[in-house]
Amino acid sequence: MPLTIGLDVGTTSIKAAAYRADGALVAQSDHAAKVIRLADGINEQDPTDVWNTVALCLTDLSRQIDTNDVSSIGVCAQGDGFWPLDDMAQPVRNAILWSDTRPALIADLATLGAVGALDAVSHGCHTALWPGTSALGWRWLRTCEPEAAAKVAHVVTCGDWIGAQLTGVVSTDFANASIPFLDLKARSYGAALNALECEDLEDKLPDPRSATTLLGTLTANVAAQTGLREGTPVSVATLDIAAMVAGLGLSEPGDAMMILGTTAVVTLLRDAVALRTPPIAAATLHAAGPAILRILAPSTGAAAFDWFSSLHPQSLGGECAGDIAAKLNALVQDVPIGANGVTFLPYLNGERAPFVNPSIRSSFIGMSQSTTKGELGRAVMEGTAYSLRHCFEAEGGLPRAPVHLTGGGARNDVWCQIIADVIGQDVLVNPASDLGLWGAACLGRAAINGKDVFTLTRRPSEITRYVCDPAAHAAHQDPYHRFVVLSDAMQNINYSKGA
Repeated sequence: MPLTIGLDVGTTSIKAAAYRADGALVAQSDHAAKVIRLADGINEQDPTDVWNTVALCLTDLSRQIDTNDVSSIGVCAQGDGFWPLDDMAQPVRNAILWSDTRPALIADLATLGAVGALDAVSHGCHTALWPGTSALGWRWLRTCEPEAAAKVAHVVTCGDWIGAQLTGVVSTDFANASIPFLDLKARSYGAALNALECEDLEDKLPDPRSATTLLGTLTANVAAQTGLREGTPVSVATLDIAAMVAGLGLSEPGDAMMILGTTAVVTLLRDAVALRTPPIAAATLHAAGPAILRILAPSTGAAAFDWFSSLHPQSLGGECAGDIAAKLNALVQDVPIGANGVTFLPYLNGERAPFVNPSIRSSFIGMSQSTTKGELGRAVMEGTAYSLRHCFEAEGGLPRAPVHLTGGGARNDVWCQIIADVIGQDVLVNPASDLGLWGAACLGRAAINGKDVFTLTRRPSEITRYVCDPAAHAAHQDPYHRFVVLSDAMQNINYSKGA
């Protein structure tokens, strides 16, 4: 049976997997990626190092399979950031990552808002601008490294860079191109280029196309480096979240997906997005359909669980994540909804959705001398669930259909049930941890056979359904509203300035 390869090039981990058409995983490789983190908000990666790690993963696969059976390669990767290439499609400098904050020193977001630039972005791609985007990265480079800026011929994303290395072709897909210059309705670069003073970037941005189209074929050099077959078709790379949505087979407005990893993500499929001034969160086009993905990404997800457990190594320590989760779950199981009045605000690393406030910090509020460790643990699990609900409420209200949940936190039964009860809707957990890989692989197959990607992504899976308890949902109303009131109040305190 023919094989297809999926690549998922994350910020800290790079993965590759080979699948049969029925979804069976045949081979897999996973290697860590290096991130350069320095003072003053610097977060960079060496694109050559990222490529070499991708090549290492592909080499691992080629040793496990018959490479003549590989019919296609699909790619997804971390999004946004600033990846400048020269006219030979080689890196001009290290990539400025999506998490880098130094460009804000050159282009103050408050100033851009005052002159209407952020409204122009909102009118086009319905996204709240943040420092780690190509617009602010380009403005920073022009000001701080003008000699490097003069060498830039292409500005791409991580996935586009990997696609160029595989095939020699520079391109991008609609999902990766969405932020911040694309007009989602027109599907072309819009007024945001002028508003953000980036007119000189227009000829450096690749024309976007669907991730279900063919980018090119594997070059002889890459074939020699990895052991894969020269001429293997490669599809246009897409955003990792877009690949996960495709991997789950989500395509209809109203579909929703949550990720409870170290950070959290709420992704909502829409047929249109209402104009908001100022904008909140982010929007991208679907990798394989007409829908718009509204992406709200709270800064803290399962990191809150890990942080709280690490404070109590004697009682909550364990050999693995499952052991730790079991101990905390046992601790909180008899604590009532609302944690006896204790509220946890999960802003360990500031917040970016449903509001942007990098200086806000976490708090336990409502403690007394009788507060127990179990109540604090329950408040942590509820606080992260309330953060997810806060995102739904900011985007029009609670979900009207079951919501898919993935990520490390989705392996915690107690937490999944809390989330279902908080959002008032059943939660569907797919045990697969390879949704991005699988989605990318299916996009690669669609590029060579023209089939509907949502037909290709179907594979056997045992979905666990956490059914919302109406009584529990009702009991969460007051604690949730208390959470929102406290969150609003704490946004006025700027901890970064010691206020």
